[in-house]
Amino acid sequence: MDENLWNLIKGRYPQTHSFISYRKEKEGGFVFNPHLYIEKWINNFYFVIIELSNGTRTVSNIIDYMSKNFVLSESESKDLFYGLLLENQSYFIMDFKKNTKNNNQAIENSQIKKNIDLPGDYYSAPISILWDITYRCNMKCNHCLIDDKTGTEEMKLKDIKKILSELKKFHVFVINFSGGEPLVRTDFLDILKATSELNFGIRLSTNGLLITEKILEKFVDLDVFCIQFSLDGIGVTHDNFRGMKNAYKKTLDATQLAVEKGFYTTISTMITSQNINEIPDLINLAVKMGVSSLKLNTFMPVGRGKKNKDMFVVPKKRLKELSVEVSKIKKKYEKLIDLQIDSLYPWLINSQDKLQNNPNFIATSPKIKCSAGQTNLVISPNGTVYPCPYLSDFSLGNVLNTPISEIWNNNNGILGKFRNQTQSNLKGKCNNCQHVPEKCIGGCRAASYIETGNFYEEDPFCWK
Repeated sequence: MDENLWNLIKGRYPQTHSFISYRKEKEGGFVFNPHLYIEKWINNFYFVIIELSNGTRTVSNIIDYMSKNFVLSESESKDLFYGLLLENQSYFIMDFKKNTKNNNQAIENSQIKKNIDLPGDYYSAPISILWDITYRCNMKCNHCLIDDKTGTEEMKLKDIKKILSELKKFHVFVINFSGGEPLVRTDFLDILKATSELNFGIRLSTNGLLITEKILEKFVDLDVFCIQFSLDGIGVTHDNFRGMKNAYKKTLDATQLAVEKGFYTTISTMITSQNINEIPDLINLAVKMGVSSLKLNTFMPVGRGKKNKDMFVVPKKRLKELSVEVSKIKKKYEKLIDLQIDSLYPWLINSQDKLQNNPNFIATSPKIKCSAGQTNLVISPNGTVYPCPYLSDFSLGNVLNTPISEIWNNNNGILGKFRNQTQSNLKGKCNNCQHVPEKCIGGCRAASYIETGNFYEEDPFCWK
């Protein structure tokens, strides 16, 4: 560490900002700033420094503690602290006070855990909760996975606040409110207020019809960070898909307003046979508008979409062509927009598939980390928990009568399947593909189940 910097900070009292959350995991942990887009993984040393940075110890105290407890030299401890300082420049983890909060607290009496015992080979809690706060909606889309569930009972505000408190104690970082259309709830701003007060990262998925400048100003005050808009084509293509005239213009206007207000703004697009030729134009439009990211999703035949499957399914050959096309666009715009195209398997474009079929690779394949049961859970309007939005046949329990920690750590059902699957479990071309699990997690297990009734069949959308 630079001596001038050391002399400046050694007598200061570092303290994590009140809005910062962090939690221990095996071999490290997470720190989360709700005003930024994503959580940050940190190593064990950084984690201990963050735990010690509570405003009662000087930087010198922390350096001494690290040296004594981790058999490090003073120079090595300083270098570790300097590394966290560099992280702090972009992630705003801590502040450095001139005075202590409590002069009587001695560092020698502190017991900092160097590691923790976890129930299995997965994170101690979800990173994010997708919370379908209502199934009611002001649209009637032809692909909707909700279909006839709009009459599902909804949790009252007092119950939502109770569950939010439990999620906070469980060290969940992000709540993504979705639906249905979340803004149809008359108490939605109250829900956001309760979420903001607990310093969650707040994201919102909406069709945009109820978004106004006044609503966005309230979202700013409530620390909503990311707003995702569904846009599934240009002009009448979107209107027809969403079953409403002028829906395209309203969604576009709302998206532009969100960009101008400074939100991290995302467009989510479902790839169908009706809009696939417009995908490049949609990307160009998003870049022109200044949108932060655009995510392409493969159409899943569930809910109402199951009835309309023949209208929307795209042949694999056409998906491959689109993958090649948007990969070039992604490279062109890589500094302007986060173009999320993993659903199109772009890593297959230049791969040499004939070099696979390595039995040793298959035999030693590690566990495949699907987000279901690893980083995410879904809560429905009535509190029922699901592993992912497309697997509503598999209830994990209800948060109104079962603690979220108990639901998360139950490996006897589908979560255990997700957490323990390896490439050797998979069938068809997924079983011996050289891209699993480094680039691909074996495709979408939900898609396999929906198509065949078997979680382990090959991904039906993979065009290899």
